[in-house]
Formats: sequence, C-alpha cells, structure tokens
Amino acid sequence: MTTKTFTPVSPTSWIAPRQVSSIFLIILLYTAATPFAPVSWLTGPVEMSGAYVLDRLVAGIILACACYFQWAIASLRAAVIVSLPSLSVGGGSTTRVVNGRVETVRTTGGVDSIPLWMWQTGDYWQFALVEAGLLAVAEFWGGEVLRRVIVGGVVGMLWLVGWSATPRSLKTWAWEHIKAYMFWIILDEIFNVGYGVFRGAAGGGARRRRGRF
Repeated sequence: MTTKTFTPVSPTSWIAPRQVSSIFLIILLYTAATPFAPVSWLTGPVEMSGAYVLDRLVAGIILACACYFQWAIASLRAAVIVSLPSLSVGGGSTTRVVNGRVETVRTTGGVDSIPLWMWQTGDYWQFALVEAGLLAVAEFWGGEVLRRVIVGGVVGMLWLVGWSATPRSLKTWAWEHIKAYMFWIILDEIFNVGYGVFRGAAGGGARRRRGRF
C-alpha cells in the first residue's frame, strides 16, 4: 500500500546547526544521567541503586546508544515513521517513507512494525528545547527520584525515535559489537565470583569491582 504525503527534505545547511546542538544535548544527557543504573531504578530501593550485575551489563549500552540516537535524529534529512517492532506469524510488514510517499511493505522473518507517528525534521527544535529544559531540571534542580524519571523518559524517547532513524545495516553492525562487549562483561563477572570464592576460602577478601554506570 502506498500513500502520498508531503515530507520535505531538510537542506544541508539546516542539518549542521542541529548536529551542533545535539553535541551539547549529548553532554547534558550524560551529565544528568550519570550515575545511570536503570535496572536498579526499576527493581531496587533508592539506596541500593547500582548494586546489580545487570546494570553493568546494559546501562552503558543503553546510554551510549541514546547518545548516538541524539546525533542520528539531528542528522535526519527526511521524515521517518516512528514505529514499534512486533512479532507476526508468517511474515510481517513495515511502514517507511520513500521519496515523499508512505509505503507499507512486507518483511521476512516474522517481524512486524506498528507505526506510531511520522517524525518530521521540523520537529527537532521543539523536541530539543523540551529535552534541554527537562535535563537541566534533572541536573540542577530536581531530586534523585525526579532525575531518574526525567532521564528515563528522555532516554526512552531517544530510543523510540532514534531506532527508526538508524539504518538497518548500522543496527546489525552495532549488535555484533554489543554481543562481544557483553561477552567480556559476563566473563569478567564470572572471574569476580571465582576470585571471591577463592579469596574467601583462603581467608582474604573479594576482588574489587570496577566502577559502573
């Protein structure tokens, strides 16, 4: 199915200011988000944040990808369809914008997508101003709970829009490197446990853990 719609392309001269602003937003996001421990925020009390192994495994990946998505959104030249992935039996469909037209095409592998809305490049500055204001509140005026709520909302929105703005080839490349990163983190945690057991049996202390997000 093809539907015609007006999706203007941003001139190159408009992209550079957005990219410059995204650098400042990335710095503000990282500053407001650190320490970033989303698993602990969701599952543990405030005073126990950062104590979970899963935070070490996923926190850095989530925040680093959000920072990249900030740049990717600022670099868009044309509109994209923001959608959520879902599973379907016997193949699925996805909605995309091609040459100013909204197209729904069949996909393989049982992966479907649920279109939410069309992100226009002109939406960037409103989004950036709101994001900057919220992150400033989280960093300079909000309490710890408010900081976590704001950071979680901003990171979630960046993932939602940025995932649709990122080419499939780049997502595949990143996933291969993320798997290698997670392998070494898990291996390091196994060494931590083994070293702690060995030192405990010998009467010593556990291996000191590295810092986490």
